[in-house]
Amino acid sequence: MENILNRGQHKYNFIILVLALSASYAVKKYFQISGLVSFLVFFGLAAIFIIRGYGAVAKRSAQFRILYSLFPLLLIFIYTMVVGIYGDFDISSIVFHLDMGVGGGIPEGQVKFATRFGLSFLGITAAFWLLINLDQRFLMLDRTLFVPLLLINPMIWNVGAYLIGSPYDDRLLNVYHAPDQLVQMTDTKKNMIIIYAESTERTFAEIPGGDVVFSEMNQLASSGLEVKGIGQAANTGWSMAGFVTSQCGVPLQPLGLLSHNMYDRQKTFFPGISCLSDVLNKSGYHAEYINGSDHEFAGMTTFLKSHNFNEAHGLHNIAAAGDYHNYWGLYDDTVFAHAEERIRLLHQADKPFVLSVATIGAHFPHGHPTQSCRQAFPQNKLPDILFSVKCTGYEINRFIGNLQREGRTKNTVIVIVSDHLMMKNDFEEQLNQKQRLNYFAVLADNIHPKLLERQAAMFDVFPTLLDLLGFNLSAGRAGLGVSLLSEHETLTERYGAEQVDALIKNDRLLARKIWSEPQSEFAVSAR
Repeated sequence: MENILNRGQHKYNFIILVLALSASYAVKKYFQISGLVSFLVFFGLAAIFIIRGYGAVAKRSAQFRILYSLFPLLLIFIYTMVVGIYGDFDISSIVFHLDMGVGGGIPEGQVKFATRFGLSFLGITAAFWLLINLDQRFLMLDRTLFVPLLLINPMIWNVGAYLIGSPYDDRLLNVYHAPDQLVQMTDTKKNMIIIYAESTERTFAEIPGGDVVFSEMNQLASSGLEVKGIGQAANTGWSMAGFVTSQCGVPLQPLGLLSHNMYDRQKTFFPGISCLSDVLNKSGYHAEYINGSDHEFAGMTTFLKSHNFNEAHGLHNIAAAGDYHNYWGLYDDTVFAHAEERIRLLHQADKPFVLSVATIGAHFPHGHPTQSCRQAFPQNKLPDILFSVKCTGYEINRFIGNLQREGRTKNTVIVIVSDHLMMKNDFEEQLNQKQRLNYFAVLADNIHPKLLERQAAMFDVFPTLLDLLGFNLSAGRAGLGVSLLSEHETLTERYGAEQVDALIKNDRLLARKIWSEPQSEFAVSAR
């Protein structure tokens, strides 16, 4: 105990306590254990080092040594912080956003978490580095921990699996079916409105209270065709990936780290394949995209310009009240009001159209409920994210109802689909106890209420959309998908979800095709 009172030991004691405090927080978050347990363990260890260690240290001269554990510690912190903010993720999503842009990528309410985590990392590395230059025991600990810290980090395993994908595995490429030379068999071309319901997965209907939370979405599904069974395949689990996969029939395969064809040099997006808007453009359709966010985020502008979207409407050109914005941009009631106006104008033109509208209301972790929703019914004690899911259903219902009252849904197919499963949220544990599935419903004059159960993935949505519009599909196929209206077997039904994920993660040849092979140029304009 005499050493504790030694004035020369105060600096050493302080560094030990900083290390213990920072490590306690980091270990609590990494292993998801009790904060009290973590605190007691690390401060117990700190007490042992303080009581038993300083005498010899005080007589040593400080030296400069490299902290070997810095790199594996950094990877662990990055992985844990990303999981803490987003939940489980594909390494491909990180690759994609690093190359295409991450502006606005940290959800609101998570900046404090990221800041605390960053301070924890700085505390550990600074204290550890000072201690290896003062205390031989910490030097030995640093050298000993280097390999174990690498081995326990899932980031290493994920990156390793990503990098060792076979450049000769052509199984996914051979399954791909180009949507070329399709003929629309209907006498009258139907319009299509596709509503992407941010994170509004079907699973919310099955958790406690789901009958209230999902009542509006259930109402929509029960009035048309609902498909149950669309899971989340690899590289389809974030907004841009879900949108692209449903429009092009392929996962958002990364290529940036594996080829000269880097995302940041891309002037086109998926130049090697035709997507929904390309097929419809050749059939005389007008294509538009509307959401409330910045289209520069995640390469959306590049995608729209590369695939024959005639117009794009977003944060840059939709009028809204100056103070009525959320973290991502415009609220859903503003976006839907603009979409209603666009549909009125599109009906005046003598041309069929496809309009894709994306919501933001149910974005994790807490959502963005609209003023219109708050005025329609009280939140009461409903948690924020569940209220936001309910509000998404309310706004979609209200939008479709307005169109129906104006007679704007005649000869029109309306598709409502969740873009992906919800990421990190307060009800993740309850959701994970169920089979997590995307939402998919179709409303049209000639579609009667029906529940269709298929094992499928988001790339099956693409041929289903073409089928709904009357295009002839060989064996019901387009892209990697199979029309869910056909009797043909989907990839998931043939191989199972795990094997499909393995095929996607191991693929290099299909990725090279969709990113590297140019297709013919089309004139595209965006306002």
